[in-house]
Amino acid sequence: MTDLLPLSDPSVPLDDAYAICNDTIDNGLFTAMRFHPDTMEVERLYSTNTAAYPVSGRKPKRSTPWGDKVLIAQEHNCGYGPIDIAWAFDDHEKILDLGLLAVLNLPVVAQGRTLGTINYLRSGPPFSVDEVATGLTLAAALAKRGTL
Repeated sequence: MTDLLPLSDPSVPLDDAYAICNDTIDNGLFTAMRFHPDTMEVERLYSTNTAAYPVSGRKPKRSTPWGDKVLIAQEHNCGYGPIDIAWAFDDHEKILDLGLLAVLNLPVVAQGRTLGTINYLRSGPPFSVDEVATGLTLAAALAKRGTL
């Protein structure tokens, strides 16, 4: 696996840390989101496809199964196929139109607090157990910054 020190080093720009995450697990779209617990919203900070998913705005996640699982329970979400994509995303049609069928969402958690998520999507194959473990390691390294 890649050197994880830049992920946890606050002197390394976040965009560089996100680029390392993007390069570590094969994907068709990588995003990083900051969590705003007071409003139960996520805000996109980084995207490898800014035409389809620009860095901007917030998405509500209050009272959603995905928000409850990933943001509140701090569990990763891994799925494959249209049903799993629809379960995770309000804009599932857009994601499916991009040909993305595999999803891996990983909470970034520091001192018991969800800071945000890193998210991988691709056409296939489904994300493997090893890729999930790698993603969890990347999220934990990012969490050492204490902020996203």
